[in-house]
Amino acid sequence: MKPMTRKLQWTLFLRSLTLQGSWNHQRMQNLGLLWTVLPWLRKNRGDVNRDRIFCRRYYGFFNTNPYLANFLFGGLIRLEEDQDAGLELVPGMIGTFRDSVGRALASLGDQLFWLGLRPTLIMVICLAGLLGHVSAVLVVIGLFTAGQLLLRWMALRKGYDLGMDIADLLIDPRWHSWIGRMKRAGMVLTGMVAGLYLAQVAELGNSADRNLLWIGTVLGMGLPVVLRKRLPGELLIVAALFMALVLTFAI
Repeated sequence: MKPMTRKLQWTLFLRSLTLQGSWNHQRMQNLGLLWTVLPWLRKNRGDVNRDRIFCRRYYGFFNTNPYLANFLFGGLIRLEEDQDAGLELVPGMIGTFRDSVGRALASLGDQLFWLGLRPTLIMVICLAGLLGHVSAVLVVIGLFTAGQLLLRWMALRKGYDLGMDIADLLIDPRWHSWIGRMKRAGMVLTGMVAGLYLAQVAELGNSADRNLLWIGTVLGMGLPVVLRKRLPGELLIVAALFMALVLTFAI
């Protein structure tokens, strides 16, 4: 297997950043996917029918998490390289690989980023803002931006190196371990932000500020445990309404 050239990796990486740019209701990210993998086709042009089949393969319905999509893109390029080198693949294997891995990455990515990391970082930013640390807000945003770009870059190479063995990466239990940690951290930080916010709105003293901050922290730590007991939905709605009223009158 030839390693992915640095030029191709850079091209794929830059194009992958536009994955969401052509999102549509009918086939979602299909145009972004095709735009991303086209450099490989231009580098390995064949007869017209082969190129047409290639484009049709990536023009169908496609949707995945944009932060983890490069694992899939690297794997797809690897399969295209193997097929172009004469390795016999099961008919439809590349399309099946695209769909199955794309769905798996969508599930993992949505839980890790949309439900875990991003809410947690938003609470970090809110907490830093309430404490008056504007520079910390910029640092958090900068670290997230740099981190996700580094992840996308490394994911391309990792996906290419693994190829079909990317299944071993997807079943790694550390994914769900990190998802759980991010969610718990987000709940704790939400409690801290709520406590500090109420203390500042009510213009309480420093000691009361600290007390409410700790109360919010404890509530944030306890909520995941309470929610695991699967309380009735009606009770949760009433509790949410009560909290909404408290915040409304506090403002």
